Amino acid sequence: MEKAEQVSYWLDTASQDYDTMKHLYDSKDYHWALFIGHLVVEKTLKAIHVKNFDESVPRTHDLLRLAKKCNIMLNDEQ
Repeated sequence: MEKAEQVSYWLDTASQDYDTMKHLYDSKDYHWALFIGHLVVEKTLKAIHVKNFDESVPRTHDLLRLAKKCNIMLNDEQ
C-alpha cells in the first residue's frame, strides 16, 4: 500500500470512529465513548507517523509512546 493510501486509511477509520464516539457520548455511554476516543487519537497518531516517516506504524496502543515516535512533545499536564 502506498504511503498516501496508508495515511488515508488511518484518517478515514479515525473519522468513522469519531462519529461512533459522538453517538456513544450522546447516549451517555461514556465508558465506551472514551474507549473509542482513544482509538481516534491512536489512529490519528499512526497517520502522522506514516506521513512523516518511512517506517511501518508501531504496533502499540500506548498514546504517549506513539506521540514520542511522531516527535510530538507533550508536557506533564497534557
